[in-house]
Amino acid sequence: MPMHITSADNVRRLASATTALPADVTPTGPKAGILNVALRLFAEQGYAGASIRDIAQACGLKPASLYAHYASKEQLLAQLINIGHEEHFKMVQEAVIDAQPEPLEQLKAYVSGHVRFHAEFPMLATLVNHELHALSAEEVTTALKLREQSTDLLMHILKRGQALGAFAKDYDHWLAGAAIGAMGIRVANWYSEHHEKSIDEIIRTYQTFACRLVGQGE
Repeated sequence: MPMHITSADNVRRLASATTALPADVTPTGPKAGILNVALRLFAEQGYAGASIRDIAQACGLKPASLYAHYASKEQLLAQLINIGHEEHFKMVQEAVIDAQPEPLEQLKAYVSGHVRFHAEFPMLATLVNHELHALSAEEVTTALKLREQSTDLLMHILKRGQALGAFAKDYDHWLAGAAIGAMGIRVANWYSEHHEKSIDEIIRTYQTFACRLVGQGE
């Protein structure tokens, strides 16, 4: 296992203790501070384990003051999850657009964006992947649409690769996509800035794994 747990004191939901939100889509002012605190508490304690009172106290606010910025705890979670899905889709889409048109190069590019998101924004990725169920049908709509776009992009690459003969014909593209997605998701749990390997090294290794899944060993 990548994480070495030696006692109950160091059991954590994720290895990283760094709070990070993408600057270009994060609100400024008091809302930014509240979001960062909520991000850390939700990621480390789970959505159910962190109360509005906990968030307000960590922000140095009274709960009533926090409600002036966010109407509910669910609204806080929804904004964080939407930010996460927006950033993930942006990273995988831009990586694929910048890649060469060959399916194998596009697959590598997608893996690069996918893994980098989970390594650079581990707390955000934890909410995206583990707390989506906590949102109501009304609040979850935006995130589900963005998630579908990311999935469709990967499926398009895998199906196109098979159609062009660039990938093996004898594998299930849906299962391959699920495996590639799952590999990247787990990075958020065990990666931190103190890891012995850089993000780029991890990306290259995961690209190799993905290539092998589609019959293109490197």
